[in-house]
Formats: sequence, structure tokens, C-alpha cells
Amino acid sequence: MAQSLLKLWLVAGGLCGCTLDPNYLDPVGPRFAGSHAAGPQAPATRLLVVSYNLAFGREVDRAISALQQPPMAGADLILMQEMDSAGVDRIAAALKLHWVYYPASIKMGRDWGNAILSRWPLSEDRKLLLPHADPYSNTRRIAVAARADVGGRPVLVYSTHIATPALGLGARLDQIQKIVDDAAGATAAVIGGDFNTGDPGSRDQVLEIMRAGRFAWASDHAKDSGSRLGFRITLDYVFARDLAASASGTFAGDAGSDHQPVWVELAAP
Repeated sequence: MAQSLLKLWLVAGGLCGCTLDPNYLDPVGPRFAGSHAAGPQAPATRLLVVSYNLAFGREVDRAISALQQPPMAGADLILMQEMDSAGVDRIAAALKLHWVYYPASIKMGRDWGNAILSRWPLSEDRKLLLPHADPYSNTRRIAVAARADVGGRPVLVYSTHIATPALGLGARLDQIQKIVDDAAGATAAVIGGDFNTGDPGSRDQVLEIMRAGRFAWASDHAKDSGSRLGFRITLDYVFARDLAASASGTFAGDAGSDHQPVWVELAAP
């Protein structure tokens, strides 16, 4: 069944009539950032982290509503994918957060990329260009990295969007390895996003790379965050190094996306 599902998915991708997507290959931009935070935060007793792929960044109002509901309300770090800068700024303004955003490419005339929104100040942000282009659309994927100053303790944070199974598992594992290698010098670190583990065996190999890099699967109770051809599957993850997870789950309400956000509660550094 799993192999048949993968074949159907790949055929559908090959017949989609995709056009080539322009990419932002400059390692330093374009860059967008801002802050709507009210002021200094109280000392952290825990870190609530959310990973949220909002399909093509369209349903921003529904995303704001979802992020104001338990268990995601009051999130300290929100890692978003498929966004444009205007949508990120609107969400940050509604939730009173700092934010940084880098687009990876242009899809359907709009910027399409990753963001980090934070209750804590962000610094040293950058775009990490991931290897390999999509064979159908030429899309390049990225991770957005930044240091969050959590009560005076730095936490290195990544929001990423790994390519679809059409690229091939080996190339996608290369993308993940690039992020893990980039985080090698950090103590407390979080990597979250859409890992597109819709093909057989991919999740286990992703977990193996993460374990080798000393990252624990913090969102291991967050299942069925996406769908492929009517099947519910786990596509979205949060991994953490030196930050113990106490709870995690998948948001069950209206997220306005083909992905359901996943949330994780971590011990503060």
C-alpha cells in the first residue's frame, strides 16, 4: 500500500504541468524583519514551540485565530513555511512578536519562504540555502536560522521546508544533513518545519540523521500533520538539542492549511 501511494504521488507530481520557479539564490537576501513585541519578557519557565506550514501563506486570519487558541496560545517560537513577508508581519503584529523572514523562491507571483516568530529577541539571523533543486519546478529550499535570546540564554532556531519526495530521498537527506552540520557548534538548538516524509522509510532515516547530530524528536506525539491522496501522514516535526520535551501534539482545529500545526513544550534553557 505504501509503495503504491508513493507511485501515485510521483505520477501526479510529474503530470501537474509545473512551471519553473524563480529562486532567491543570494545567501544574504532578500531579508525582511520587524518587531511588534511589547517589551521585556518575564523569565522563561518553558518554551512553547509551534511549527506551521500555512499553504501558500493564504489564510493568515485563520492562522492568527488558530495561534490564539490552546494549546498554541502564547507560543514562544513559531516556525512558519510557505509564507510571504506581509503575512508574517500580520501574524507577528497580532501576537506581539519579533520576526524574521527570508523567501526561497517565487510561486504564483508571490514570495514563498520561511519565517521565525519569537517572543524573545532575535539576532544573527541568516538564510541557509539547501542543496539540490526540484527536478520539475527548479525550486530551491532553504532554512532560516536565528538566535533567540531566551532570558539571556541563546537558543539557535531553524525554520525549514525540506523538498518533496519527487526530489529523491538521498537528496532530501542531504538537505537535512546541511542543517544539522550548520548547528554543530550550538548547545541549545531547535530545528522545526515541514520535512515532507510522505514516502516509505524516509522518517526513520531523518530520525537517524537527527540522532547522530544529538537532536531528539521533541514532537514525537504530534502525528498526522498532513495528507497525501487522502491518507493522513506525519510531515511536520520539531527537533531539539539540550532542551527536554515535556509534551507535544498536533493542533486539531481549523488551521486554514493542508498541514495541521504541531506544538512542543520544552524546558527553558
